[in-house]
Amino acid sequence: MSTYSAWVSNASISSTTNDIMTLVPAASRRVWLTELAVMGMGTSSAATEVCAYRVTTAGATGSGAITGTPWDTYSPAAASSVYTGWTTQPTVGTALVRLSVNANGGIYRWVARPGQELQAIGGLATNMEISIRTAVSGGGNYTVGITWIEDPI
Repeated sequence: MSTYSAWVSNASISSTTNDIMTLVPAASRRVWLTELAVMGMGTSSAATEVCAYRVTTAGATGSGAITGTPWDTYSPAAASSVYTGWTTQPTVGTALVRLSVNANGGIYRWVARPGQELQAIGGLATNMEISIRTAVSGGGNYTVGITWIEDPI
């Protein structure tokens, strides 16, 4: 098992229907989302809520790929993908993690307790991706990061 992270810096969050980022496991991989962090980058107050969702219907044609950074220099490159855009956005279920955040600074983190990580398995018809998007949009700019563990099935 290897640990990876990916970040979107100074992203404008104004849409509740577009993913900020989506973690897509490779077909032969299982991933566990272990952390979601959001940092306000604005100069004025704007409240919002950033959530992690399990995807129920995959998006079509991901874009804006972010390369996952391995935490261990001896780990292989991440097989999973992280996208910041889609031609058709993924359909999400109920929010599993909710972080109420403010654009005017602050760091907001969710760290999974052992055994409570959000899991996704590549190549399945459902539960194959994890979506990070806002549920309540107050606008503003944020830096959003995720950390995950990846393992071959």
